[in-house]
Amino acid sequence: MDVLITSGRTIAQGGELYYKDMPRYSEETARCFVNPFDLLELGAAAGDSLLLSTATGEEVFTATPCDDLVSGTVFIPCGPHANAILHATTRGTGAPDYKWLKGTVTPTRRPPRSGWDILIEEGGAACPPVPALPGGEDDEVVTVSDVVCPLCGCLCDDLVVEVGDGAVRSVDNACSLGSEKFLSQSRLTHPISNDGGTWSAIDFQGAIRYTAEVLADAERPLLFGWSGTSAEAQCIGIHIAEAIGGVIDNCSSICHGPSIMGIQEAGHPGCTLGTVKNRADVVIYWGSNPIESHPRHLSRYTTFVNGKYRENGHHDRILIVVDIRKTDTAKIADEFIRIKPGGDYAVFSALRAILRGHADTLPATVAGVPRERLIWLADLCKNTRFGALFTGIGLTQSRGRYKNVRNAIQLVDELNRHTKFTLTPMRGHWNVNGTNQTFSYLTGYPYGVDFSRGIPYYNPGETTAVDLLRRGEADACLIIGADPGAHFPRRCNEHLAKIPTIVIDPFVSLSTSFADLHIPVACVGIDCEGTGYRMDSVPIRMKKVLSLGLPTDEEVLSQILSRVQERRQPYGVNVQKRVPSEAPPVA
Repeated sequence: MDVLITSGRTIAQGGELYYKDMPRYSEETARCFVNPFDLLELGAAAGDSLLLSTATGEEVFTATPCDDLVSGTVFIPCGPHANAILHATTRGTGAPDYKWLKGTVTPTRRPPRSGWDILIEEGGAACPPVPALPGGEDDEVVTVSDVVCPLCGCLCDDLVVEVGDGAVRSVDNACSLGSEKFLSQSRLTHPISNDGGTWSAIDFQGAIRYTAEVLADAERPLLFGWSGTSAEAQCIGIHIAEAIGGVIDNCSSICHGPSIMGIQEAGHPGCTLGTVKNRADVVIYWGSNPIESHPRHLSRYTTFVNGKYRENGHHDRILIVVDIRKTDTAKIADEFIRIKPGGDYAVFSALRAILRGHADTLPATVAGVPRERLIWLADLCKNTRFGALFTGIGLTQSRGRYKNVRNAIQLVDELNRHTKFTLTPMRGHWNVNGTNQTFSYLTGYPYGVDFSRGIPYYNPGETTAVDLLRRGEADACLIIGADPGAHFPRRCNEHLAKIPTIVIDPFVSLSTSFADLHIPVACVGIDCEGTGYRMDSVPIRMKKVLSLGLPTDEEVLSQILSRVQERRQPYGVNVQKRVPSEAPPVA
């Protein structure tokens, strides 16, 4: 059966993001949501194995019936299984077609593989042993209030965390995703190196020395990630990239980088989330499913919250969802508008035409939406007192990409001729917006910055991480505050396995599979402080609630920078895949 494959977050997959060494993460990323009538036609039932095939490859998934999907469309959670069948072409934007992939689905008797098995096939190593975190010396329980959650771009700042025996015991007010991050034990206590698939311990100074040597000797080093660390660490990373003449890129290149490209062309009619909370009477989520990606967004900032001028909460607001499938957010919306995949640009254009008085020129339907429905939506937005449009990666990872966002901004500009309307991208990682702030401040560009010419150079599709790895240009890679092993296409991961790769992360990640070296650090917002930027660009200071005795990202990167500055050599040094020396076995 020919199908259109789309991927995205699910609440179950998101809850396992910091347990990637556990089997249940692979169980969630191996699910395949299919319309029940399509399952019937395939002769399959819930729990059966389905083989999804694309031009890139094939992978086995577990069938899950889902009435929310139209026939001919399947949905898979983002992760190693989805990326195994994803091509690495970004069409000049840095973001592959996560939301727009043509393929076939057939029943099979083969069981789904684990994510680690997929990465081993791509050239990685098996999951390293994860020791239990050391406990404290006493039973005293300390309660910390007003803690900021380091999970998503909401940066909820009202958490109450109980700490005892050197670990987090409970978390109140957090969503299920945030709670799981605080409670996760999937952390290393010392650096480990990979020697032919065998993991060995190494001291911190040896790990830092090795990292500096690899980066300083590389001709085309790539520093990727940064959305899961502090703004202070990001600034040091930029100085490292400049010192080694490398490329530094952040996670926005594969998610909301196209949004930034659209903003660069058309401007950003934005506002703070507090303004939306206090004033908005019409809220639109377009290509976004916050109930599963940002679970507290509706209850803190948009719909189910009382504002200064919206004292009756959701009774004073109208919630609209525009999406290709009836998501959990769409199910609670006042109005759900189902749009055909790839039809966003056409619908934005139609709404702009209606606002300009040209409704009679439209066809009967636009991208599957009846003309009368579009006229109703345009009138609603035009006559609202304050409207807020939140755009998701449903726009940036499908056909049109940054042009979709540009058209959405131009629609908002048109609405502002009649009322007040704003647009805010739904940023994912807790500090991915911070990467754009720090990168822009220090280099002039928001992501994909290339220092090989001696000055900052920026060109999405050329200087972005997926494109560099797809072309095989990078000869060394430092990964920090991200997990490309779980989110990059197969071809990129295969190249990571061939070059010196270092991971700096508090948690075991799938990128660890491709690493010569994994350096564990303190987690910002849990066991160290740092600055993060909310999705509306408001900077917020993260709290420290416990201490595990691990160095911070800032400390590790500062030492790497010092050693790089001492060691940096002229271009032309050939770097081979290697591992740190003098690495004793893991106890």
